[in-house]
Amino acid sequence: MTANTSQLSESVNIFENKHPSGANQPFKRKRSILGLLPLFKALEEQGRSPQSILAARGLSLDNLTGAAMIDTNLELDIVGDAIELLNDPILGVKVGSQVSFTSYGTYAMLLMTADTFLESARVGAQFQHLSLLFSHMTLHFDSQGLEVRYTVPDAPRKLRDFIADRDLMGTYIFMREFLAEAPHVLVGGTVRSKPERHHIATYKKYLNFDVSFDQPYNWFRIPASMLRLSQQHSNVWAHKLYKAQAYELLNTFYPAQQDVVPQVKTLIAGYQSGYPSASELANIIGVSERTLRRKLDAAGASYRNIIDAQQQKRALDMLSSQRLPIAAIASQLGYAEPASFLRAFKRWTGLTPKRFLQQQNTP
Repeated sequence: MTANTSQLSESVNIFENKHPSGANQPFKRKRSILGLLPLFKALEEQGRSPQSILAARGLSLDNLTGAAMIDTNLELDIVGDAIELLNDPILGVKVGSQVSFTSYGTYAMLLMTADTFLESARVGAQFQHLSLLFSHMTLHFDSQGLEVRYTVPDAPRKLRDFIADRDLMGTYIFMREFLAEAPHVLVGGTVRSKPERHHIATYKKYLNFDVSFDQPYNWFRIPASMLRLSQQHSNVWAHKLYKAQAYELLNTFYPAQQDVVPQVKTLIAGYQSGYPSASELANIIGVSERTLRRKLDAAGASYRNIIDAQQQKRALDMLSSQRLPIAAIASQLGYAEPASFLRAFKRWTGLTPKRFLQQQNTP
């Protein structure tokens, strides 16, 4: 990849330097070139050579190894080239259907060896930057179970539809590998607009449920009864080793940056509760805890305040959009009791949740 450094830096930034969560992305994300293999296979099945698309971007499979890394923006440029070449409105479905469990490497083994599906979901969100997703994953719990949401980044319509379809299909196949009941219990939806009727059959070919289209985000729902079931391949020691490998890979994909505050905020955004300690997060970024705290202090920030701001954002979002009971919001945010959450909420806003909602609803 060394010979292509200039090409990497010249690739068009389709998301205008935005992270899938919507926040400014403070560092360039790199992923394994292996993430393009499902696209290559889909191209070949339609009689097209991936070599020609790569050559147009100054790349060649003959000069790359399986360990090669590619900038996300360049990867999306290649995807965009394929979309224009094939002019296939459901190319994302076909590419996502090519994704196999082994495509995820360490990320797959980390989730597979977790004790329960609930733990798999939590570490999946924590280490989602190791997945093949272009979307940003968050977890949302209620009395009925877990809703896994994927915020699809802003992009031109064809590319957005591709990302939505590929991430929906790839995630379903991924879940089906280690959630034995998936074909019978999963339901989901996607942000893309409803395709023409003759394309719906392609979705039904791979998915065991009727997809809901025109959603605000991609989503899957897993019933509460499934969350605590032990996984077939759970192994506490293997899980610890794979988690250590996951931290090391994050260090590779996200090398230490000068602007540490946005970096910390981006990583913290992947958690619903149970945030990592400052020491654990420093390991993810690739610096010592002392260095992390020193850089945060120099930027006028603190780790505790960043987490507190994330808690406040999530609390306001849940209160405004989901109308959940206070006890449920407190539990999802990790508070031991509602009273602790109420004190924090009043510190954030100067109001009680009830008064806050009244003001929100006042014209």
